[in-house]
Amino acid sequence: MKKLFKISAIAAVMATAMGTTAAYAQQAPSFDKLGVSYISYDLDGETLNGAGAHLNMSINPEWFFSAEYIYASDDYNVGGFAVDAESASLYGNIGYKFYNMGNTVGYVAGGLVYNDAEVRSSGFGNYSEDDTGWNAQVGLRSRLTNDIEVDANVRHVDIYDGSDQEWTVAGRYFITQEFSLGAGYTLIDSDNSYMALTGSFHF
Repeated sequence: MKKLFKISAIAAVMATAMGTTAAYAQQAPSFDKLGVSYISYDLDGETLNGAGAHLNMSINPEWFFSAEYIYASDDYNVGGFAVDAESASLYGNIGYKFYNMGNTVGYVAGGLVYNDAEVRSSGFGNYSEDDTGWNAQVGLRSRLTNDIEVDANVRHVDIYDGSDQEWTVAGRYFITQEFSLGAGYTLIDSDNSYMALTGSFHF
């Protein structure tokens, strides 16, 4: 009887562990998604509205590829002259998951960044500049529940003979396991930041 009880207890523990593992696996952070964003910049007191698109795709269980495009524009007056400013940035990175506990993943990523900026004014003439640089990122992404995922990361960007650090916190709510809505805030420095509202398809 005792032996039978022990076997039953072991079987129950194994079944519970397998069920926990299955639930745990369902809460893995998403690294395969395609989405769009609405972005609002606060750049030294000026507000720029923009849009973005992003793609994340796993190469294998440890490595992934990410691409992000951000566009922003603004119309304002300087000394009575109309000014039209535009900026477009493209990031392309390869990432590695250096820490993976199922529902929490630590990752690093790095690659190229390209920016094209234009300013047009009837009073000051036109200005245009573009450059290619590099960026490196480290972050932590966690699936708190099947419906909620959070991400915190810092990205170093080196371009135009200068560098910045972008600190980002973001959250995502899964309406279904294939579609989510999210919001994020990125601090560049005390005068520059932006907020993003996103919609993503997960595959």
